[in-house]
Amino acid sequence: MAKKREENRLKISIKSGEKTVPIDLVALLFDRDKNFIERVDIKKDSIHFEACIDKLRTFNLLIAPKTTAVLNEKNYNILLSKHKAYKPKLFKKANKELEILSIPELYIPFWNYKKCRVFGNVFKEFNINNFSEKKGLCNMRVHICEVDKIQWLIPRIPDDIILRIPDLILRPEIPVPVPTLPDPPVPNPPFEIRDFNSVFSGINRPKFKKNISINKKILLSDKINPVLSDRNIMTTLKSKNPRIIRNTIVENFKLFHPYFCHISWLWPYFYKCDELRTVYTDANGDFDTEIYYSIFGDHPDLYFWVEAFIDDQWETVYKPQLPCNTYWNYKCGTEVHINVTDPRVRWECSNDIDGELIWIKTINWGTSVSHIEQKNVTGNAIQGRFLNRQGLTDKHENKGNFRRPFGKGLSFVVQFSNDLPSSKYTYYRWSYKKLKHADLSNAFGATEKLNNLVQKTYSYVFQDSSGHFHFNYNKVKLGPFDKGVERGLYLIPTTSPTDAPFNATEQDANWDQNTRTISFDSSLEGDGLYEFSLELFDRNGNKITNIPNELFQVPNYDTFTPSINAPSVNLESSGRGTCSAFKMVMRIDNSPTKADIYKIKVDGKEVNPTCCGFVPYKDNNSIIEIKFRAYHPHNFADLNFRVQKGTCTDTNQANKTNTKGMVIGNVSTNDGGLYARNSFSEYTKMFSPADLLGTCLGEERAAFAEHLYVNALATNGNHEIDAYDSSKLVAFALDKK
Repeated sequence: MAKKREENRLKISIKSGEKTVPIDLVALLFDRDKNFIERVDIKKDSIHFEACIDKLRTFNLLIAPKTTAVLNEKNYNILLSKHKAYKPKLFKKANKELEILSIPELYIPFWNYKKCRVFGNVFKEFNINNFSEKKGLCNMRVHICEVDKIQWLIPRIPDDIILRIPDLILRPEIPVPVPTLPDPPVPNPPFEIRDFNSVFSGINRPKFKKNISINKKILLSDKINPVLSDRNIMTTLKSKNPRIIRNTIVENFKLFHPYFCHISWLWPYFYKCDELRTVYTDANGDFDTEIYYSIFGDHPDLYFWVEAFIDDQWETVYKPQLPCNTYWNYKCGTEVHINVTDPRVRWECSNDIDGELIWIKTINWGTSVSHIEQKNVTGNAIQGRFLNRQGLTDKHENKGNFRRPFGKGLSFVVQFSNDLPSSKYTYYRWSYKKLKHADLSNAFGATEKLNNLVQKTYSYVFQDSSGHFHFNYNKVKLGPFDKGVERGLYLIPTTSPTDAPFNATEQDANWDQNTRTISFDSSLEGDGLYEFSLELFDRNGNKITNIPNELFQVPNYDTFTPSINAPSVNLESSGRGTCSAFKMVMRIDNSPTKADIYKIKVDGKEVNPTCCGFVPYKDNNSIIEIKFRAYHPHNFADLNFRVQKGTCTDTNQANKTNTKGMVIGNVSTNDGGLYARNSFSEYTKMFSPADLLGTCLGEERAAFAEHLYVNALATNGNHEIDAYDSSKLVAFALDKK
């Protein structure tokens, strides 16, 4: 039975010619409708498909060079036009076997390719407490793609799409909506495409989403001026003939492209790319590889996108708009600079440190431990009120303005030097103690261990079945472990994961010298002031109490690097020049804010008991009260209150009504007035009808919107915690009786 199936498989021989094609070839099998079936290597002038001849009444056959682009392409027409595939004629031999003639020599030059060196650097501008440094990103996965030439795509674009283009050109005064595409994360385009081929189907078109977020409109008339000034092109666009318009676009695409790359719904029709290479960056963020292109073709048009290994999976961190971010006619050997801005990408692959040192660096990856106020001080008054700054950070603030507590998930990032671990310093452990409640009354908390699982990730290199090298990741457990009488200890990581006791066996195993030494939920024992301590233990689990003070390092306050000796306020002294632990205090606050806007009062009374918002007033002597509540239980929030009158831009009214500030006290307005705050964090200000009506005073009525946003100040070390914010939006109409 197996022998019969083998005999039924499609086999084609190639008739020997005078010359042999000096490159590897593949044969591609398609059905009669040119749908892809199978691809196989051509070996010894013979083609052996898995498909059975009995099931193929008619079929199409193509032969092409074995390149990455061809191996990734299944479209019959693109293989013919772009990759110069050869379509042979089939003959039946006397024994009824199929045969094709030898490949014509004229195809061979098109299948000769030229090397092109592509190299570059992937980097990110890191900001730690206003200290900025450009740093190369290691172990990034860089995808190098070739953008298809328009002449290969445009014949497949439906006529009705072609006929919509003249209106875009002939009416450039119409503002073109441009979707915001931040980098990263990159949002979905304003259409849904399951398969690229569906874009060119007259039946299965992209479905445009109704709710497209558009934050700006741009006038693109200047982009299309070269087209508008060409009489021949203008005549063609007015012809309403799709064939003529199509050809004009192909012949003049360089003129059309600056305009098309801003019109998102055109992208899937005019721009498509195929992946050529996937490479990985080194410790400095550099990548370097070679691609191939036809010696008879133009220089390749290249597009790059990048992935990073985040939380145990590869995540896209750089993928800008393809049409406006392609390196057209890339000049081989030109360095490519890729600036990643994704906040998830961390500062990793740091340099080794010699000696016995422990550098306590950051809270998560964005707040230097040196930017946490350790002393019990109040600093400058804020809106006439004093704020205890101990345990607060100036992250997201001007240097020295310590007013932000910590919240949500936290971690402590530490770098251990090359001579650690040692027999004396083998293990570490973090613990905490609550010193004060949220109101800063004494808490007298007991010392508790932080004992969550900690694993350290390392990268390694492996080779796939095609001989290509790739990065992958694995991890080892740092703790918690029990040793001797101590519980919940963590191994100080070695310089390399190949060292004992981790003993990684993978090729080129390596890890970042920064270590997330503990991660935890900051809710702990509720809001308040906490002290966190880092203790060290020897190989037998004995606590070390005579640690040289200089072993513990912290970042330089102004420059982050180089490190400095931890100040005495961060050390648990055990004698002259020694300590038993590193310590730091942090203010924890996970309380949400509240926002509310009350009904308008006239002459001290609510004049409209319903929710409809109409507010009648007697005359210009009436007193109108605006009142809102911007609340945080411990005053760790900012407020922003605005009153918008209709569609007017009334600067005088805005100066009287709009305000912002911290919820700690009264907030002023630009006219010199203020909203007075009471003990419930309610803010009140009085106005005359003229103050509010302003430019509408002659009409004696106007409609208003009130918007309040209360922004919680808590940070997780990387960014503000938006989940604790609140807002309110209401409206009212002022109308004279």
